[in-house]
Amino acid sequence: MNELLVACGDVDLLKRILADLPAGRFKPVATRKGTGIAPKLVGRPVAAAIVHAHLADQATAQLLSELRSHLPELPILLLYQDQAPANAPVSRSLRYPVPGPVFRNALNALLPRHHSQADLEQWRAFYNETKLRLQRAPSQSYFQLMGLNNGAPHHKIVKAFDALSLRFHPDRYDQYKSERWGQALYDHVNAFYKLLTEAYAVISDRRLRSLYEQALARGELRLDSETSNPSERGPRSLDELSNNPQAKRFLKLAQRDLAIGNPDAALQNLQFALSMEPDNKAIEQKIASLTTP
Repeated sequence: MNELLVACGDVDLLKRILADLPAGRFKPVATRKGTGIAPKLVGRPVAAAIVHAHLADQATAQLLSELRSHLPELPILLLYQDQAPANAPVSRSLRYPVPGPVFRNALNALLPRHHSQADLEQWRAFYNETKLRLQRAPSQSYFQLMGLNNGAPHHKIVKAFDALSLRFHPDRYDQYKSERWGQALYDHVNAFYKLLTEAYAVISDRRLRSLYEQALARGELRLDSETSNPSERGPRSLDELSNNPQAKRFLKLAQRDLAIGNPDAALQNLQFALSMEPDNKAIEQKIASLTTP
């Protein structure tokens, strides 16, 4: 198992960093100091280093310099609480603490991706499933597209969309576009997700749903574009509650939390999003809907 250097001078913060690491993926090498650490790592299977700007011996700059000297190719994630050190010789900097998924995404972005044959088979199966969904879509109602029976109640529509968004949101697959198979996968997922958001926008809206059910009774599977004009609708998913990039990041996490049945975590991420955009009434309303009995 690859090792991961984790250097942080604060004991409680060090424990949190260790708890936020991907489970079972690395053997952490934890230290509160920076002096003399780098030479001891030479020749060991160290995949990356996580260095907090505050070390117990105030040797952050020394540790970073020695890591670059002894292990020049080692990816380094620098964590800071207030302000990132200027011109630090690191691969990436991140204000910390942040929610665990944000931290893990930052770490994963530094590491090379290795796909086993089993991984490739899973990707191939997912690609084929998405392709099949797209092929079936023209003959399906919006309800069927989301795996629901025609006439499904609103709460089931929301739950289905949250779960499907967790699986098919194109942002999850953007990072793989450089892979040989990644662009085709992304294109198919993106096309299917557009259909999902179109379906959700119609059947989750009371007025449009009524019109759509009348269309279904006439044997029509889609509303015409004029009737379902998106400009007359509100946001179609949580991440559309804001155009602020930082707020959207936490809104996407909240969407995922709701999909997996964790409203407490969703509420926390919504509050993070609101802190990035304090005047956003739509986020406030969503928080109120989760906190009102």
